[in-house]
Amino acid sequence: MTEPANLSNIDKVLTILETISDHSDGISLSELAKITLIPKTTVFRILESLKAREYVLYDMLNESYSLDIKSLELGIKGLMNVNLVEVSIPYLKTLSSKTNETCFLGVYNQGHVIYLYKNEGTMSIQTNARLGSRIPAYCTGIGKALLAYQPLEEIERVLSQKLEKITEKTVFDRVQLYNILADIRLNGYAFDNEENEEGLTCIAKPVFNYTNSIVGAISVAGPTHRMSHKIDSVIFELQNICNTISRRLGYIGTK
Repeated sequence: MTEPANLSNIDKVLTILETISDHSDGISLSELAKITLIPKTTVFRILESLKAREYVLYDMLNESYSLDIKSLELGIKGLMNVNLVEVSIPYLKTLSSKTNETCFLGVYNQGHVIYLYKNEGTMSIQTNARLGSRIPAYCTGIGKALLAYQPLEEIERVLSQKLEKITEKTVFDRVQLYNILADIRLNGYAFDNEENEEGLTCIAKPVFNYTNSIVGAISVAGPTHRMSHKIDSVIFELQNICNTISRRLGYIGTK
């Protein structure tokens, strides 16, 4: 077998590591050589170096290779250095451009949503959602998207408190809210149908990280008369953006 001419030594190392990572049960030397198209002698030499540095583990019983602790440490350190806001900003700008509406990024904090970033679309709106402000989670789309994925004890704590009726359409009945949160987990997105501000409709979706934990949520907000005509398209764009950000943060689930 001839080594691929366009692969540098670093490319070969990375190709081998990536191939091993795709085989959680381990992969043999022969299989690695066959999949990567790198000669077996070259693969073996690289594996020996990786094994010595604890990036690869060799199972003598099964004669297979798998990732060792150093590879896992590098991956985790890299993910921990990923900043939610920095990753999200370019995608929120894209989302605003595609929907022509204002988009928000928020995180959960003790029953409230804290807004970390806002990008105004071509048809900007006036809203009481200010960067750094805390708004109750139960009456906003982004807040409900965050609350729905909290532990049951936290949901019960929040919903057991006195919930105010902010607008005529605010849902503050606990049983109804439990059902709404269950629907959010089932469908993957949340609505705010003028529940926090009259005339304003919001659609939100959660963002997850490499631990399969919710780390934030993104929303698209606009006047009800505009949003009502493009709900499906907004949901489509929002899902694509949130799924992409979640993948950037290391999430590999299916929520």
